[in-house]
Amino acid sequence: HVCKYSFCGWSFKRYEHLKRHMMVHTGERPHLCPFQGCGKSFSRSDNFHAHYRTH
Repeated sequence: HVCKYSFCGWSFKRYEHLKRHMMVHTGERPHLCPFQGCGKSFSRSDNFHAHYRTH
């Protein structure tokens, strides 16, 4: 599974990992921290949960 974006060239054994990687190019960050005044967002839920535990 190879990334189709120009000049990227990353490849992955699993399609799920390619999908996760594509967020680098699209800028998608669907996991928004609900903590009032924080405003941070994350493309991956595991990174969001690690961040949320810091509040």
